[in-house]
Amino acid sequence: MVSINKRTSMALFSDAGDHYCQRVRIVLEEKGISSEIIDTDKNKLSNEILEVSPYATLPVLVDRDVALYDSVTLMEYLDERFPHPPLLPVYPVSRANMRLYIKRINNDWCHLFDSIVNDKLKESEQKKMKKQLKSLILSTNPIFKEKPYFMNEEFSLVDCCIAPILWRLPQVGIEIPKDAKNKPINEYMKKVFTRKAFLNSLTEIEKEIRSL
Repeated sequence: MVSINKRTSMALFSDAGDHYCQRVRIVLEEKGISSEIIDTDKNKLSNEILEVSPYATLPVLVDRDVALYDSVTLMEYLDERFPHPPLLPVYPVSRANMRLYIKRINNDWCHLFDSIVNDKLKESEQKKMKKQLKSLILSTNPIFKEKPYFMNEEFSLVDCCIAPILWRLPQVGIEIPKDAKNKPINEYMKKVFTRKAFLNSLTEIEKEIRSL
């Protein structure tokens, strides 16, 4: 592997099954950014990656002499470095609101999903968390009834965070009922899952999770 400090082009160190990594891959695809995707096991990080990722997490983005960690930081960096198409609103208040939505998704959806997948929970605890996560997801039906994307008319960084979790619901045994009440969230999933950028972001491991 070429040294991180000696790279002359953009590279993303990405775990093929990790939803935080996929959200950054979606941004790369949405913007048509040429980048080398380096398949990396998040549980077996090299010393070089650990030097630039103090919390021992992926993804890590290397852009010539810049090395960044934290998926949200990476997404915003890419959105500012490659402004078209924009994935955050132009106006400061709208941008701040989008950042708050992402924070809530991370604290609520992602926290529950990660606990279900990674923590050694008692069956009763896991069942409770699955119920909480499903409830949070179903509560978005009114949002998607009003707007085509999450609180927005256009696809945004928030959707980049939500889509990988929704795609992975079969992994944790959560099924969204296909009835009239849940039509908005089902239509949203179909719309996002069939976006070219989303499809191109999927690794072979992720493609096995569900079929369209």
